[in-house]
Amino acid sequence: MSSKPIQITAMLTCFNRKMLTLACLQAFFDQELPEGVRLDVVLVDDGSSDGTGDAIRAAFSKAQVLEGDGSLFWCGGMCKAWEQAESANPDYLLMLNDDTTLHPGAIRELLQLAPAADCPVIAVGAISDPDSGELSYGGRLRSHPKGPAPLKETPVKCDTFNGNCVLIPRVVRERLGSLYSGYTHSFADFDYGIQATRCGIDVLQSSKVVGICRPNSNENTWQDAKLGRLQRLKKLNSPKGLPWRDHLAFARRTQKGNWLRHFVAPYARILLGR
Repeated sequence: MSSKPIQITAMLTCFNRKMLTLACLQAFFDQELPEGVRLDVVLVDDGSSDGTGDAIRAAFSKAQVLEGDGSLFWCGGMCKAWEQAESANPDYLLMLNDDTTLHPGAIRELLQLAPAADCPVIAVGAISDPDSGELSYGGRLRSHPKGPAPLKETPVKCDTFNGNCVLIPRVVRERLGSLYSGYTHSFADFDYGIQATRCGIDVLQSSKVVGICRPNSNENTWQDAKLGRLQRLKKLNSPKGLPWRDHLAFARRTQKGNWLRHFVAPYARILLGR
């Protein structure tokens, strides 16, 4: 009798990046998989006007496409995708950003870190910038706050993660549940990793780069010191910045005794012109 297949369901949310999203899904479905591993996708198209949803339905019959109205942003879209994905009780959920293109052996690499659905480990893929070759996303360390954890010959134990490529076994989601739904766009991935490590769940970054993604630019964002202070404050409190309610929730949920200092830090940076 053959063993039960291992089911991995990827969760994505997208908005008006049709070609990037299609490339992401193509690389996902083209994975060189261990025997017995099967892949599914749940994707939330948050009101795209460029035909992303229809293009995905036409190209990938196995992808479930859910519709949003443009107000979900990343966290809302991922929570919606998560709810649908876990209804089938897969062995693993995979957080995957639609601007991330996986290398052919990415899933195999992550499964080496979390080899069973009852393994209490979150496996994080190291992602590089296709132009510079430097790491752009992956596991994160408190001791290395300005970027992903350095790549090592062995997996690196991290404090949290970027949500670009993150494999979550069933036992982890049963213990932690879904992403915190109180966020709009940012914070949810960092929060989830921090809650995991507090519960004794290891967050391990792969020892190999498993995909590519260009890092987001700070230009014309709240972090752009070339802009005026009022412009920066407005961008800080936009949905894709650090809205104060979201940022306050993140600070209080993750920073314990120094949450107030963490909360005011970006405002201080702007006022000081940094």
